[in-house]
Amino acid sequence: MGQGRINIIAGCIGLLLAAAGGFILGFSMDPYFDKGFYALPLGRYLLKSGHTHGMPIALYNLIVAGLLEKLSLTEKGRKWCSRLAVLGFIMPVGLVLRGITDGAMTFAPVVLLGAICFLSSIVLVMKGALGLK
Repeated sequence: MGQGRINIIAGCIGLLLAAAGGFILGFSMDPYFDKGFYALPLGRYLLKSGHTHGMPIALYNLIVAGLLEKLSLTEKGRKWCSRLAVLGFIMPVGLVLRGITDGAMTFAPVVLLGAICFLSSIVLVMKGALGLK
């Protein structure tokens, strides 16, 4: 379980941080209910998106950790699959950074980079599961 170990660690840290972010968002939600739930400012919405994208990416990393050794990938392919899955965390980090800056587009490329890493990892998992060379 050499390569998968980093995914387990990253997945657990991701779950912890995303859950903590959810608690913080939940405890600071009351002022927004006066105007209605859909009256969230863009920055707040992006912070919420960072939380909701962080959870499934963390769970995906835990799944990758368990599957990695079973996939018919080369050692280099397993390494890239593992790394790209961890780099998928760049997406929720970019969303949180956009939220902190009230939706500034400065961090939009960061979100895109994380999404590309996440999708690339999924392609490698599919390739390994199908037994493609």
